[in-house]
This record gives sequence, C-alpha cells and structure tokens, in this order.
Amino acid sequence: MNTPKPSLLLLFCGGTIAMRQDVVTSALAPYLSAKDLVASDVHLREEFSIKTKTITNIDSTNMQPHHWETVAKAIVQNYADFDGFVVAHGTDTMAYTASAVSFALQNLGKPVVFTGAQVPPEIVGTDAMSNLVHAFQVATMDFAEVAIVFGNRILRGARSTKVSESERDAFISPVFPELGFVRLQPELTYPNIKRRHTGMVELRGGFSGNVAVVKCVPGFNPKTLDAIINSGIQGLIIESFGPGNVPNDENSLLPCIKLANKKGIPVLICTQCIYGTTRMYLYEVGRQAMELGVIPTRDMTPEAAFVKLKWALHQTKDLGKIAVIFNTDIAGEVTIGS
Repeated sequence: MNTPKPSLLLLFCGGTIAMRQDVVTSALAPYLSAKDLVASDVHLREEFSIKTKTITNIDSTNMQPHHWETVAKAIVQNYADFDGFVVAHGTDTMAYTASAVSFALQNLGKPVVFTGAQVPPEIVGTDAMSNLVHAFQVATMDFAEVAIVFGNRILRGARSTKVSESERDAFISPVFPELGFVRLQPELTYPNIKRRHTGMVELRGGFSGNVAVVKCVPGFNPKTLDAIINSGIQGLIIESFGPGNVPNDENSLLPCIKLANKKGIPVLICTQCIYGTTRMYLYEVGRQAMELGVIPTRDMTPEAAFVKLKWALHQTKDLGKIAVIFNTDIAGEVTIGS
C-alpha cells in the first residue's frame, strides 16, 4: 500500500530564486513562475504533492506590509488542505515577512517555511533548488513554527536577520538557538521547538502606522529627529549604542524623546549590536532615556521589532498597551526578562 505524499502549498513571492540575468545589463530581474520552480526539480514532484499560489513576483526590496497580510491570509484560507507551507521569497526582506507572518498566525499548528536563493537557478553554482528542496523537506517535519531554511540552517523566522549579500548561509539567529540544521538530511535540534498540533490557526494580522527607524551616530543633530517626529509618524525606533545608550549631553536626544511622548508616539530603543540586548539600566546614558518611558526591545532583531510595532499599532495607539505588548512574547521573538 502506497503511503500518500505530503501535501504542501508553495506560496510564491518571487526573489532571486525566480530571477534571470539580463543579457545586456547583467542585472537580475523577476522571470520564473512558481510552476517553473516546481517543474525544474524531479525530486520535488516525486516526493511531495505540491500546489502553488502566487502572491506576487517581485524583488523583495519592493515587498510591502500588505504583502505580509496576503501571505498570512493565504495560509489560513488553505490551512486545512495541506500538511505544510513553503514561501519562496527574496532574501533582502525575508526576515521582515517571516516575522510578520509569525505575529499574524496565532496558534499555528503546522510548519511555514521561508526560503530563497543567493544565486538564480540558471547560473552555475545556484543554491536555488537545494534551498527549495530542503524547505519542502523541512515543511513535512514535526514542528509548528514560522521558519527560515537557508544554506545549512533552520532558523525561527522572528529571530532571523540577513547578514550577508553573497554567502550561502546568508541568515543567522543572533541571540537564539537554531531550530536545526541541514546536514545529510534536515534535522531539528532545538529541544523546545513548538510541535505540530490539530488546533485551528487564528489570523491576527494587521500592520499599521508610519514607523520611522533612526540610527544613532556620533554628532547626530537632534533637530533632524525633531523634524521626523513632527512629520506625522506614529512610531519611532532608535537604534542606540551598546545596551541601549542614548546621547544625553552634547546633541542630547532626550528632548526629542520627550517630544515624541507628548505627541503620543511610542519610542522603541534597540541596540546596533547584532548579538546585543538592551540593558538600559547599565549606564546613566541609558537609564535616563528609560526613565522617559521608552520601550526597550531586549534581544529582538531590528526586523522583528519594526514589524511588532506596526502589528501593535494596528491594535492600539495607547502607549501603555503598546508597552504591555512589547513586554509579552507573542511569537517566540523575544526573551522576556532579558
């Protein structure tokens, strides 16, 4: 008696995994379709029962929050019909979309696996098909998280960040363990991984608000930040130094934070350190900013913090309620107490 093949849905967003190099300019541009990808590898057709749904076919530089919602809605609409889901996506903004889908899909009981490529399929040495095959393999495994499968790593989507534009292992999970690795076969290694279950997934999407992200640099003029705050933004993320240190002497940003508070704009503080965590109590320059009511992002990635703020702003504009949301682990994106 033949065992039925795992039933998987490929949600296609485009990216390098589906691009072709222009013969004149050598620039990469969207070209292949979802069906082209599936048809290009016989192992996919032999091992899995795959259907496809095209969300869009664009360079991920052009991905927008409404695309995040479309991906999440497509998973919910097709949830009962498939064992798992694979999302083909460009690498540049993959961590944003994976984080967004993590927040939007509550009570997820099946794998949702993002993947892409650094080298398009028609160029020698491509990683497109190996990443895609591994993603489909991982989507059949016993776990229930939004993951990124890329190179030899299996990562939690809301803990991932892209760190290289050219290396095959383009993504890392800086302060959180890998969910697993692709060796001879994919294997899950994180002991506390969320497992499959039969409960019904809940769509809790929505991403709102004009959120500005400002990076602290020596000599940054506070008038520039004042102008941003007065421009009509609904949220502000300051990428600070070290564990959350904000200039408080010459070119102090503390008056800017006070102005944002007066306007009801939530101010998040994250660290520029890839492997860092906000511990604003360590230094006076951090403690003074914390006393003004800023929200530390702890060990969240910048991508997850940005997406979570837009997710929170869709639900409420109340600063206290937003602080509570950021003091809650929603999708495995943060270590509370860090």
